[in-house]
Amino acid sequence: MPEFNITVNRVAYPPQTADPDAWYILVTDIGTAKGRIAWRPQEQEQLIIDAEWTTYKGQKELSFKSARLDLPTQPRDQLHYVCERTKGLGSKAESAIWEAKGDDWRSLKDNEVSRISGITYGCFLLQLESLINKGEESRAISTLMGKGATIKMASSAWAKWEKDTLGVVNSDCYRLAELEGYGFKDVDKKIRLAYDIQDDDPRRIRSGIVYALRRLTDRGDTVVDWDVLFKHAVGILEGFSELIREQVGLMLGDGTLKAFEGSGCLALMGDYRAENDIWEFVNNNT
Repeated sequence: MPEFNITVNRVAYPPQTADPDAWYILVTDIGTAKGRIAWRPQEQEQLIIDAEWTTYKGQKELSFKSARLDLPTQPRDQLHYVCERTKGLGSKAESAIWEAKGDDWRSLKDNEVSRISGITYGCFLLQLESLINKGEESRAISTLMGKGATIKMASSAWAKWEKDTLGVVNSDCYRLAELEGYGFKDVDKKIRLAYDIQDDDPRRIRSGIVYALRRLTDRGDTVVDWDVLFKHAVGILEGFSELIREQVGLMLGDGTLKAFEGSGCLALMGDYRAENDIWEFVNNNT
């Protein structure tokens, strides 16, 4: 599917109050574009969309499958991006900043350039901060997509970890399985190979154990018999019985899992604590 560079003139649908992860109708510089985005685009925001031309009620429009931010990378282009979005700044002010500061334009001080002071300078700084933040977001999302994540998964990761996203995922890509709507298999099929995680990697074994325990408790139980969990984990990971035993021992030691003496049962420590808190609350309020 071809890529198109678009500038958002207006979000025609949905209204501002809707969930930002939604199906959008965008009025852009090259026509109407429709598709799903995990965040709400802003006016004058530039996007790269994977799309194709279609016809709706006799009018040509773009139908896109994915969208991502298109941010400038060169200092002069970045300055233009910021000035274009700063109320009160035009092309003359942009040229004056560039003549005064050049590549170092981000270090501009209040009133260092004529008529760029006070409220106008404050707005300039806000747009500069937005550029920096969006640049980090765009880089994180593009990197994860390059590793095999969908744009929705990558956007969800940014929403959860923000500036820590790449650090979190680089240390253990199976952390992506923590995202709502995703699980072990979403990472295990393809993404983990891009991070060079082999079948016997401890991170894969641990994630498989947690996934097995989650599947066995998804009907409301929090405690699972060890023998049942072991067999389930072996099936999901396709072997590695000794590594499973080894990692379960380590997970008990570091507090990831909770063992119940005399019963041969295990639970995730987080589930055990939550259930214990509920039990104490009920007892203290009855």
